[in-house]
Amino acid sequence: MKYFRVFTGGTIRILLLVSAGLLGSCSTTRFVPDDQVLLKKNTIRIQGNGVDAGQLEPIIKQQPNTRLLFLPVSLYVYNWGGIFKKIGEPPVIYNESEAFRTRQQMQLFLLNMGYFSAEVKNDVIRKSKRRNKVEVIYNVQLNEPFTIYQFEINNSSSVVDSMFANIVGIPSLKPGMRLDFNELDRERERIAQDFRNNGFFDFTKDLITYDIDTINAPPRQALLRMNILPKAIRDGDSIRFVSVYPYKIQSVNIHLLPRRAELRTSPREINHMGYTLFMYQEDIYHPRVFTDVIDFQPGSYYSEYKVRESFRHINNLRLFTGTEIQFRPVDPASDLLIADIRLSPESRQGLSLSTEGSISSGQRGISGSVSWLNRNTFGKGEIFSLSLTGLLEVQLSQGQTGGFNTLEIGAEAAISFPRFLLPFNTEGMLPKRMEPRSKLSTGIIRQQRFQFDRVVYRAGLNYQWRESAQKSHQIDLLELNYIRLFKIDPDFEQSAILLFGFRDNFIAASRYTYTFNTQKPSFQPKAFFIKGMVELAGTGIMPLIDYLFGLPTDEYDVSKLFGVAYAQYVKLEADLRRYYYFDRNNSLAIRLFAGYTRPYGNSFDTAYAFQAPFEKRYFIGGANDLRAFRAFSIGPGTAPATLPINTAPIKLLTSVEYRFTVYKAFKSALFIDAGNIFYENLPIKGTEKMVKDFYPEQILTPENFLRSMALGTGVGLRYDFDFFIIRLDIGIPIHNPAFEPGNRWISPTTVKYWVFQPGLGFPF
Repeated sequence: MKYFRVFTGGTIRILLLVSAGLLGSCSTTRFVPDDQVLLKKNTIRIQGNGVDAGQLEPIIKQQPNTRLLFLPVSLYVYNWGGIFKKIGEPPVIYNESEAFRTRQQMQLFLLNMGYFSAEVKNDVIRKSKRRNKVEVIYNVQLNEPFTIYQFEINNSSSVVDSMFANIVGIPSLKPGMRLDFNELDRERERIAQDFRNNGFFDFTKDLITYDIDTINAPPRQALLRMNILPKAIRDGDSIRFVSVYPYKIQSVNIHLLPRRAELRTSPREINHMGYTLFMYQEDIYHPRVFTDVIDFQPGSYYSEYKVRESFRHINNLRLFTGTEIQFRPVDPASDLLIADIRLSPESRQGLSLSTEGSISSGQRGISGSVSWLNRNTFGKGEIFSLSLTGLLEVQLSQGQTGGFNTLEIGAEAAISFPRFLLPFNTEGMLPKRMEPRSKLSTGIIRQQRFQFDRVVYRAGLNYQWRESAQKSHQIDLLELNYIRLFKIDPDFEQSAILLFGFRDNFIAASRYTYTFNTQKPSFQPKAFFIKGMVELAGTGIMPLIDYLFGLPTDEYDVSKLFGVAYAQYVKLEADLRRYYYFDRNNSLAIRLFAGYTRPYGNSFDTAYAFQAPFEKRYFIGGANDLRAFRAFSIGPGTAPATLPINTAPIKLLTSVEYRFTVYKAFKSALFIDAGNIFYENLPIKGTEKMVKDFYPEQILTPENFLRSMALGTGVGLRYDFDFFIIRLDIGIPIHNPAFEPGNRWISPTTVKYWVFQPGLGFPF
């Protein structure tokens, strides 16, 4: 960040003092009329148990001006006048009528929670010498709530009784519970949803009502009865009421609508696995494309859940622009349904262009890509893609201050299958909720950087599927990488670590990844994310080839295929994240990451016993993990940061970040990160020594664990565009293990060590 280098530490301190003086000189009541007062604070005081102040806070009609670190910064900006009035936030003037409305809404809220005799009052307290700032205190007296004395279900249908006994279960409404109308309504929603998911096509919560009797019950208690009402059906010209009943699906009709009007002739009818397809063009789609993704079938009971899942499965095919699913009874009194699914195909071929700027630690660049798609390539929903990519970048972190010094050009051809690509037919074998996917790809990337020039050839086959809405799996059955190095910078070549990583290499790996994610688009108090990965390279096919054909070896007994050593290693990763959402504007995110790569056998290096390829080792620092340090600048262990790029086979990282809203789309965060990379103490092949005999400061041991941890804190500034976030994190190092002992602890006021990390999206 050369623009920040022109400011010395003293200059920045002066700017901060001047800014503080400007803020302090701006009165928060500058634009408050003399006969009115500024709302400074709201306080809720509750007498009684069962209700939290946080539940009543959103009801308050007037909220004070938003604050950043206890200061109403947005109000200060507004008080500067002129154009700043459009950027800042005007003063919130206390309004008695709004306070009256708040009391009414709180009273209604408490009534719905069962506090029928609750009382809400408010006091207005002057908070300044000029008496032009006020704090509003809402005093809430809950009093004793009404509770359920007795609960029963009023129903005359044996079918409904069976539903409660076998599917819905016993309602959560029990004697002794508070008579909470919100809970009563949630129970209606839950029961209605269970009914619709188990055949009751037209069942709504309006068919569930409650009778509440407080007269024939003890004081402050109520007799509660749930009624399951009959539904109305048309019988000729009259309406009659019958008990609700489940529906079965008689037939499923799939209509593939033509894109052009001239093709809308009589459709061709096809029957496949019980489904009926109507196609206007022959041999465009194999029937399996549809039957693999539609979760319901003829003869099954109606399920709203399976209808939603079918919508999602069809959309994930990326083959259709419109999807419509409708159900209709065979006749008004029938318990049979006809399902009609209408699909509008997407154009067969498509072309997309994209460009983006890359902003990360020490790197600034621009990239672009052009992709050509061919949908339904072989008639079974396959999508073939051909992509060309390019990247121009400057690596500032490596001491380069000129123009672009990085060029990448790549091409990839891939074909995606909406099923498992296996040598036998899998139709009907797997649950449709799994959404099996396969991808076969190959590509080439040419990388020209000031440190090296190389080509990477890639090919792979992977499988993906969903176990549930929260659990997903991916198996990379085979991933091949052939790396050919053309040249390397002499400074790079001086390091055995870098030299090994940038040799010609051949990697044949397999990988399994498991993801568990409870995050939802809607608000939730807590969420959890875990991602685990295990990767094996050179453990299957390569040793077999070596055994069968006797591959040539070098003086270190390293086998080579076509003159290139193949890699052998085991790699393990665990990424755990926990999110606490206090409200829509405040949250806490915690992350723990551990990565371990164990090279062996053919991945031999004379300096460090065994070395995995550069791409499979870890670095730390940058915009997304240890933000108080630049990428590649820390580790391994307490080793001095003398190399331009530092990597190691072990990585440990933890981050804690408190996120909050400053004003509307302006967000902020306070964070602390800790971690480092390490080497493992392996025996050096052909000797009796260990790695620690040569590099003790780089080894992970219980003795050096704490003093090897790099520690940093900082503040983040973000702007939320809804579909993506721009952020600038200011990292402040606190402990740098690369410094000499005695100098590793750093004062947060030492501005010269601050790091500015721009980025896109959340760091985790």
